[in-house]
Amino acid sequence: MKKIGLSFEGGGLKGGYQVGAYYAFLRCHVPISGIVGTSIGAVNAAAIVCGHHKKLLELWEGVNPGKILGFDESFTAFFNGKISKLTALKGFNTTIFNILKEKGININKFKELASTVINEKDLKKSKMDYGLVTVKFKKLKPIYLDKDSILPGKLLDSIIASCSLPIFKLEPIIDDNIYIDGGFYDNCPTVILAKKNYDLVYEIRINGVGRNRKLKYPKTKVITINPSRNLCNILELNQSNITDNILMGYYDTLRILKNYDGYKYVFRHVSDYFINLITRNLNEKKIYKLIFYFKAKTKKEAIIKAVEYILEKENVSYYAVYSFYAKIREIKQLKNKANFIYNYVKELSIV
Repeated sequence: MKKIGLSFEGGGLKGGYQVGAYYAFLRCHVPISGIVGTSIGAVNAAAIVCGHHKKLLELWEGVNPGKILGFDESFTAFFNGKISKLTALKGFNTTIFNILKEKGININKFKELASTVINEKDLKKSKMDYGLVTVKFKKLKPIYLDKDSILPGKLLDSIIASCSLPIFKLEPIIDDNIYIDGGFYDNCPTVILAKKNYDLVYEIRINGVGRNRKLKYPKTKVITINPSRNLCNILELNQSNITDNILMGYYDTLRILKNYDGYKYVFRHVSDYFINLITRNLNEKKIYKLIFYFKAKTKKEAIIKAVEYILEKENVSYYAVYSFYAKIREIKQLKNKANFIYNYVKELSIV
């Protein structure tokens, strides 16, 4: 049986994207044999391997980032657009004072929250492989850990070690050594699964800050799933942006697994034959202009991006699987606008 794994990149509060991605694998009934991750990716991977993906989704949907990081409520409220900058000033000063006093952001609340979805006993008895990477601060030595090499009773500490950015309060952990975020060495540790002879690994990238290492195991095929639009900040304080990431992860992954079309949206398969059919009455100059405008490599790419451009302008939700034909029909019903892309799409032949 083919061994398929997932590799979760580090990237702080962008990590909700990976939870949505995992649910797409569930929907498509893709058997996953193991999951590895760096930093927040290590947290998500552990929770899923433990069998707690439902709790993990609930956690991400209801997370209060400011509270977890120990930020003053008014400071968080400002970033959510609920109060003015002047009102938030006191909260900002309090937050900075606490960070300086603690010599970094205290992550005790984050650790408590992680413990609600991660259980060492559940992870050890799981049939799925698990792994993470961290860096021992002394001599900056990278440490790769899997289920067998994580010391008994040290699972959560090992995960925290993988998450330890320098902005956090760094304290001795695991073996009385200080560790820093695994992203300083390998922000997407696919190599752990490659060494276990996995046939296929899906890397779920979230554009986190870190080092990306070239995989030297050609027998392991790697498919990378990237966000179709910008994700939230690493230390995002707006919950709605985090929820949006979850949905984006789900639909981006569904597009790949189902071999659907689209770049920012998801369309059921659009054949080259259909593209040639609907563009048969467009002259070549117009098609080339469209290709040039969207910096597209093919006519199909240009037409899809033109339709997506209009859907964005019309505030159509990203989160559905659409019929490309139906969306073109809807666009042709729109009132005339002084925009050449609208005009091009309206000239497509769909009858």
